[in-house]
Amino acid sequence: MDMFELIKSRRAVRSFALKELDKQTLEKILEAGRYAPSPLNCQPWHFTLIRNKERLKHLAAAAKHASFLSKAPILIIVTVNKVVEIDDWLLQHKQHLFSGAAAMQNMWLVAWSLGVGCCWVTLDETATRQLISISDDQEIIGALALGYMDKYTGMSHEAVERKPLCFMTSFEEFGKGECDTEGCYTCLKLIPKSAAMSSEGEDYIKYFCGQECYVAWQKRTKKWLDDQSKE
Repeated sequence: MDMFELIKSRRAVRSFALKELDKQTLEKILEAGRYAPSPLNCQPWHFTLIRNKERLKHLAAAAKHASFLSKAPILIIVTVNKVVEIDDWLLQHKQHLFSGAAAMQNMWLVAWSLGVGCCWVTLDETATRQLISISDDQEIIGALALGYMDKYTGMSHEAVERKPLCFMTSFEEFGKGECDTEGCYTCLKLIPKSAAMSSEGEDYIKYFCGQECYVAWQKRTKKWLDDQSKE
């Protein structure tokens, strides 16, 4: 599977098999986190591994949306050094904290490529600091629950269609679409059928595109609807 397909196929997994992760697999996942980008290559992250079931139960009880956590084979808590030695500009803009999220994404993707299920968990900060003895100079970014997927329950949800790229893309100015002149029909190339046949798709055409584009959009949508009614 190439990288793009790996990214598209990634899912959150909240039900795990009892099988423990082997050392080689776990180290490869951690190495992926170690190679994440960071400002001035400061590498401010720290990975705390939790296997103890009682600790996992306490962390799960203190957090929301985390009841599955108590049954995870392993939890990786990612923290970032808040006083890392980088210049004030980067500190002010919290770039070191964002790099912790990049490390988590790296680990999740590599875990998925190895057939390991994963879910990003938001822990209760106070309870986590007390239970794991996390010092004040560390910022808790999040945690990854890891384990082989339970074949009987599988993934926590089916693939959900993503919003069209055109709804989250601007050009030159925030909120400005690429379609600046009437008749360019860029919108028709960007918007998939499911979005075009919705009020959200219509709003996009009206807001960003000229009248000619809008008329063409109406014709195409009508054809899709007609074809659908014949099926």
